[in-house]
Amino acid sequence: MNSTGNHTNSLGSEIVGNGNDFQFYKEAHSLQVLRLIFQVLLASVGVAGNAMVCLVITFQPQMHTTINYFIRNLAIADLGILIFSFPLAVIMEQVPSHWPLGEFFCRYIFPLSDIFFGVSVWSIALIAVDRHRAIVRGALPKRGSTVFKSARRMVAGVWMISFLIISLPLYFVMNFTDHRPVINIVECSPKWPNKEEEDEMRQIYIIGLTIFWYVLPLAIVTVTFSSITRKLRTSTRFNKSIRDDGGRDTEKRARKRLRERQNSKAKKLLTPVVLVFAVTMLPLNVFRLVFLYWKEFTLHKYFWVYYNVCVICVITNSSANFFIYSVVSEEFRQSFKSFICRKMGVPSNSITERTLRSPALSPINLSPINNRNDEDQTKNNNTERETLM
Repeated sequence: MNSTGNHTNSLGSEIVGNGNDFQFYKEAHSLQVLRLIFQVLLASVGVAGNAMVCLVITFQPQMHTTINYFIRNLAIADLGILIFSFPLAVIMEQVPSHWPLGEFFCRYIFPLSDIFFGVSVWSIALIAVDRHRAIVRGALPKRGSTVFKSARRMVAGVWMISFLIISLPLYFVMNFTDHRPVINIVECSPKWPNKEEEDEMRQIYIIGLTIFWYVLPLAIVTVTFSSITRKLRTSTRFNKSIRDDGGRDTEKRARKRLRERQNSKAKKLLTPVVLVFAVTMLPLNVFRLVFLYWKEFTLHKYFWVYYNVCVICVITNSSANFFIYSVVSEEFRQSFKSFICRKMGVPSNSITERTLRSPALSPINLSPINNRNDEDQTKNNNTERETLM
């Protein structure tokens, strides 16, 4: 934008504006380059990590469980954010007054960019509900393909509902305006049908968006996790009282204690995923609401600083889950090693047989697996796995 009266502050960055109406804080060129490099590197790591999660879950039979199906859907949504939504966010920041991708992309492709956020958060909600069902309600999922058909329907429903709530309304309001050659401005933004000077349609959409992809799923996850925590504490106290009373260590009690430990590990895996989401997606939702009710916010000196903070937080959220799985889950960690070593043709001696052969004992795979090889195992082994699940 044209500016007058620029000056440099102590950080080597500029305050840019016209001196009369408003001023924008502008980074020094070197800082801008470093920020963009950092964002691209973070997004690239996230793309590689989420792609690894998808490949491992898809091509490793021991990873074929209901909860891992939801985790793969979460990874796919995060890939969409990093590959599709993130570049669009950079374009909007670098050339805010000149949309460079044309009218077709503006009207028909751009509205799809936010659907991945809805799918991502509701995948986390599905994981939390699945764990609540297994741990609190003690549900024992049946073996076979039925449970996976149900999971596929839920995942398809999440994508469909996200499209209907997030993307579909934008198809009716996206506006592309090319002001050239009068002025060098090309606009691509929603134009809401409001009465007079009111802004009720945009308010309804943004508030609904905030509730749908942040407030409601986070509330569901919080309630389910609180219930899981109470259940695990009650179970721990009960087992401790039995041991203190000198009760016999029967096989049934040993299985119950094993299941308790596995449930606790499952909660430890999912807790950081939820916390990272809650913290990193909060700035974006606050930014939207402030943008909605504070009309002068777009003219605030640090508007683009806030914007870039939101972009970095979103990238962090979409890139973090791979590292969480690698650090917290032994099963995921060993599966990643096995997959990489197999693709490189290198034998991996560090992979434990228990982790690869017994998914029912892993911290997160407490749902049955759809593997025909299990039918060849002995009846006693199948019975023991069903008890643990």
